[in-house]
Amino acid sequence: MLTYLYLDYGGHAKYRRELKYSLISLRMELGDRADAQIAVYSDAPLVYRRWPVTAVGIAAQIAPWSGGGLYPHRIKPEVVRDSLSRFAGPVCFLDSDSIVRPGFHAEVTQKMEAAVVMNAFERKNPFPPLSGFRCRLPHLGNYRYDVASSVMYNSGLIGMRPELAPLLDDALAMIDALIGRAKKFPEIEQFALSEVLRLSGIDVAQCNQSFLHYWQGRRRIYMSGQIENNLSPDWDDLTPPKKLAEMNYWAIRAYNYYYGVTHALESFK
Repeated sequence: MLTYLYLDYGGHAKYRRELKYSLISLRMELGDRADAQIAVYSDAPLVYRRWPVTAVGIAAQIAPWSGGGLYPHRIKPEVVRDSLSRFAGPVCFLDSDSIVRPGFHAEVTQKMEAAVVMNAFERKNPFPPLSGFRCRLPHLGNYRYDVASSVMYNSGLIGMRPELAPLLDDALAMIDALIGRAKKFPEIEQFALSEVLRLSGIDVAQCNQSFLHYWQGRRRIYMSGQIENNLSPDWDDLTPPKKLAEMNYWAIRAYNYYYGVTHALESFK
């Protein structure tokens, strides 16, 4: 059985609303199928007690998993590593700022048979200032940043099989070696996983059509309005909207213009 994962910590209402919207879109895709389930890792698991999910409490793990608070994004690979053991099967982590489209489950399931699934390729040589960086990883051994070969994929989506769990040991070790530079390089979590996959010879399968990741600023502002206008204010009401947001370019631009004008006017009140 494939377990889909979400992460919620810190009690931020905005991010929880995004998670709700994403989870609703995922449930629309899954329907009543018996080969998938959903888990939410949270420091407040009781928030999800009425949802059809497995809530995993991680309040005690927030500090160690975030490197003592130095790098909160470090929690994500820890969640994936824990879930591979906890659920003893393949898992797929979704960032909350996402929308699942039709065909997602079939695509992810098929691609995970021979690869690790991630959202999308971002760039080669992602952090040129790291030229010369070296560290030692528990499984791969010595690592050296390679300006010619290093890569980074977006980790808004991470789908892995249980036998690949040791890769996360190396990814976390690389994160820890770079954690003092996390403010300068906030994407070290996805960089570390991408590099470990490259050096391990594990294929990365992108999923960026049936999975929409709207992390960019304008899209996120637009989605905030979509969520507010289309979801029930009742937290436990998971009724789907009449239509999922499609991220139309002109609709996003128009809403951002409206948002900018109305918020500017509010400052004069």
